[in-house]
Formats: sequence, C-alpha cells, structure tokens
Amino acid sequence: MRRLVLVSVLVTITAGTAVAATASSAASVPEPHGYWLGPVHGPVPATIAGGTVISTMVLAQLLAKGDALLVDVAEAAHRPAGLPANTLWLPPPHRDIPGSVWIPDVGRGAIAPHLAAWFRMRLAALTGGNPEKRIVVYCHPSCWMSWNAAKRMIDDGYRAVSWYPDGLEGWVKAGHPTSVAKPQAPDAR
Repeated sequence: MRRLVLVSVLVTITAGTAVAATASSAASVPEPHGYWLGPVHGPVPATIAGGTVISTMVLAQLLAKGDALLVDVAEAAHRPAGLPANTLWLPPPHRDIPGSVWIPDVGRGAIAPHLAAWFRMRLAALTGGNPEKRIVVYCHPSCWMSWNAAKRMIDDGYRAVSWYPDGLEGWVKAGHPTSVAKPQAPDAR
C-alpha cells in the first residue's frame, strides 16, 4: 500500500502580503564565505553580501527606465554524451530576458583564470568602466550560477550589483516576454 505524505506550508498574512515558508526555504541557506563549489542546482541563500536581491516587479521597473545592464549567466547546452561523432547536433535556442547579455559559465564556483580575466574585461566594456553601473545578474531559480556571478562582480569592485534569483522562469511566470540569445565567450583561438 502506498502512503500519501502531505507537507504543510505555513502562510502568514502581513500588511496584505502573503508570505509562504517551508522547512527548506532559502532563508535557511547561509551564504558561503567564498563561491559556492557544490552542485549548481539546489537551494540558494536569500541574500548576497554587498549586493541587493530584487523581485520581478523591481526588475521590470529597472528595465522600463533603461537603468540596468542585464547579465544572463545560465550555462550553455552541451552536446549529449554518447552521441556519435558523425551525428549533427544543434543546441536548442537559448531564451533570456530581452536586452540581456548572455555570458555562460562565469557563474561556476571555480572558473579558469583566462575566463575570469575575460569576464572582467567584458564587464568593464559593458559598463564603460563604471563600477557604479547597475548590473542585474540572473539565470534560473534554485541555481548558484547567478549567485556566484553576482559575488564575482561584487568582488571585482562593482558596487551596484543586483541578483535576480527568480531567473528566467520567474520572469516568464509574471507574463513578461523572452528573446533568443547568442552566447558571448572569449575567443577559442
């Protein structure tokens, strides 16, 4: 006989706002001292030291004002393992929030020195060398890539870094449009 297990959710109504909390809420995930080196997907903190955490509504307002550089750090699709070498494989189109710059793999906990140096140069070019330029970084919900990338930006001296932890799925759930993006990466020469 199978058992049905119900997990209860506590809902608190405060000043007209519903807040749901579960035993595995992000509030219980502490920020690591450095970059997160564990699995990329899983519970993430609710905060980022030195930066701000923003909601979909705040992101929409920033984008409406043209007041932010939007950086998508979601990983790129990889050729499936075991696919015969002579088989044509095309990655699926990568969707992101319109106006984003897609820079895959810079949100991993440890990245190669050449990629870290290229990322610093690319951000300097995108911000015009202005460490006060608002940067919003995102990928997907429950993904450490955007948290690590935001931390990397903060560590590199950017003082107006915002982390959007709801990611592309949060954007879409709120009814906002997406666009197809091409990745930016260092030359493979």
